[in-house]
Amino acid sequence: MTTLLLRHVLESPLPLTAFLLLVTGLLVWMGLARDDRRLLRWSALPAGLAGLVLLLGWLVTTPAEHGEATIRRLVAAAERAEIDPPGGMLGLIAPDATLNFGREEAPAISIDGLAAAFRTLAGRHRIRDNTVTRLRGETLDRDRARVELGCRTTTDSSMGGPAITRWVFEVRRDPADPDRWRVQRVTFLTLGGRPADAGILR
Repeated sequence: MTTLLLRHVLESPLPLTAFLLLVTGLLVWMGLARDDRRLLRWSALPAGLAGLVLLLGWLVTTPAEHGEATIRRLVAAAERAEIDPPGGMLGLIAPDATLNFGREEAPAISIDGLAAAFRTLAGRHRIRDNTVTRLRGETLDRDRARVELGCRTTTDSSMGGPAITRWVFEVRRDPADPDRWRVQRVTFLTLGGRPADAGILR
């Protein structure tokens, strides 16, 4: 129930709010057309619920929003080529995080391989320009989110223009520090529309 509330109400409050306001308008119209004060009184209920949904959506930070914020910080650190903790990319990564290529179900490499891949951003793959083309979080449960990222990036190793990449991140609440969210898994999906492989970051 909590996950349904987070994902379908608090994460995207506008559709439900619009529906409740539509019901409100319908009850008001019917009440006026029929001169029925009961319907006018009942219209206050969906109107109040619409206001409550909007308020909760504004007040509550969902796992998807935590995930998106974490990935924004990760991208910013990558653009600055800041790798080491506390302010660098590895400071946003769980100690047992993994990296896989091409698809989310592919065999993963360990945190050591992930750290080595990140360090290429301070060397031959140094970012010169980057535009985020997609950033979308999805709540998986109260402590976990999935974030899709798309980028158009020019690096020192780019040839023939910017590289178009797609990524998926699993972001989790840190059990040791519940106020902190860290990347648990990185999936490098595609480069230039083709499935990514481990050779890309060498």
